Amino acid sequence: MIAYDATFAGPHHGVHHAIADGNLVAVNSTMNGRHIAPWAVYTADGAVDTVFPPTNKTFAATQSHWFRIEDGMIVEHWDNRDDLGMARQLGWIPPTPAYLFKMARAKHRAKRS
Repeated sequence: MIAYDATFAGPHHGVHHAIADGNLVAVNSTMNGRHIAPWAVYTADGAVDTVFPPTNKTFAATQSHWFRIEDGMIVEHWDNRDDLGMARQLGWIPPTPAYLFKMARAKHRAKRS
């Protein structure tokens, strides 16, 4: 998982449905966790774009994952996640003025490290 273990306490994917057809597998799931550490977003050239400081709030967001299997191994993966729903639950959207200040401070710290 992309930094989930460092950003979210107890990230968990509850699988609701899984179906396979030939070499394709589709999974419908919900990811749960608690936001405990900064989540950084980077530009294409690797610069820090936005940092969401921890809110200590919990979330549950639906996801679907598609896998293509060859020789018993995953060779491709596509996913669709409800990032907007997660952001709303975590208080990232709409941000309060106080949270915007925390975001600016977190971005400044991330750029220095």
